[in-house]
Amino acid sequence: MTHPVWPLFDLQVRTPRLELRYIDDEMATELALLAAKGIHPPDFMPFAMPWSEEPSPLLERNTMQFYWRCRAELSPAKWNIPLAVLVEGAVVGTTGLITHDFRVLRTFETGSWLGREHQGAGIGKEMRIATLHLGFLGFGAQRATTSAWEDNGPSLGVTNSLGYVANGHR
Repeated sequence: MTHPVWPLFDLQVRTPRLELRYIDDEMATELALLAAKGIHPPDFMPFAMPWSEEPSPLLERNTMQFYWRCRAELSPAKWNIPLAVLVEGAVVGTTGLITHDFRVLRTFETGSWLGREHQGAGIGKEMRIATLHLGFLGFGAQRATTSAWEDNGPSLGVTNSLGYVANGHR
């Protein structure tokens, strides 16, 4: 069914194994609860901002606010389109397309995470491929970027396997 007010709620990308869907409040709640179960080992931080280490229920509330903020701040020039990753109907993580000056630069960045129990099964690579498909074929982008810490082997493994070219270190 087509959403009468917010067309992004209809956004979906399907692959043989998973589905990406624009995050509504129900999926945001599922992602908040999934994040509270853990995204990474306690001795490893894959994010520039350690949001995933907040105590419950602050972590869940901040997660919800993040998704609401993405909706509220969306504009043609600057957007962050968060997508839930579903496998067999269950929310297992999230991916997103982030851009500034898209109409001029035609570039987007990807960002993602999976719940710990869903890591290591190839879902990360398949969801990145689906995200890139949406960015290039769906939105007409000409370039995609991503970033990861040098010690984040799983993320770098996905990135390197998909033909990204290193353009420097920050």
